[in-house]
Amino acid sequence: MIVDTQAQEFLSRHRRVWEHKPVLRRIYNEEFFARLVSFQKKNGTCIEVGAGPGYFKQALPGVLSTDLVWSPWLNAVSDAQQLPFLAASVTNIFGLDMLHHIAAPMAFLQEAQRVLVPGGRLILVEPWVTPFSYMIYRYFHQEGCDLSAHPWDSENACPPSGKKAFDGNPAIPYLLFGPRHRSQTFRVLPGFTLLVIEPFCLFAYLLSMGFKPLSLLPEFLYPAVSKIEKATLPLWRRFAALRVFLVLEKSAQP
Repeated sequence: MIVDTQAQEFLSRHRRVWEHKPVLRRIYNEEFFARLVSFQKKNGTCIEVGAGPGYFKQALPGVLSTDLVWSPWLNAVSDAQQLPFLAASVTNIFGLDMLHHIAAPMAFLQEAQRVLVPGGRLILVEPWVTPFSYMIYRYFHQEGCDLSAHPWDSENACPPSGKKAFDGNPAIPYLLFGPRHRSQTFRVLPGFTLLVIEPFCLFAYLLSMGFKPLSLLPEFLYPAVSKIEKATLPLWRRFAALRVFLVLEKSAQP
């Protein structure tokens, strides 16, 4: 079990902000968690990988929450690259902002393919690269954004020396599932079909300033901003979306 004091402090700060920012809770519940839950397959085991501060369990109490770093709200401590589940034993795997933190993302995706039942789903919300979001992630985000990364390379099978649990690269989901390299990813994952790829998220999250204590979006204005965001989504999703909703389904064929 990993007890990382720096990671624990990071999670504690996030939980304090979560408790004191109702607009942030609404964004997560109504825009992120609602998407994740809406595409789950009914019945069977559901797990969350990279549970972090543990918010998603509030939206789906029956989910088994896991993470590499120990926290009291987890059901299990596990490495996403070596999931402690039998083959074809899990119906849904959920992840929120976790894929881009994994040292070997393809190892996780192959593990997800292994443990899911035929017809089971991997359901993710992740950062996404667009011309606008690239500037945000590259110049205003603590993780940076490296589009030169090669997440398919075999040398990524082992964590790089010195990598911390919350180190990440927001470009990873785009590199894996963007139009340029998607076919390369699915050559390694022949058992998966991409059901949904939906870029979204802009005005409300930016104005809320995420997990910073300050917010430029009062909660009472959130419904109006959210309505405008949804109505104008087709106009800006290709150029400005900050996140992507991804659903991969395992083939029902043996």
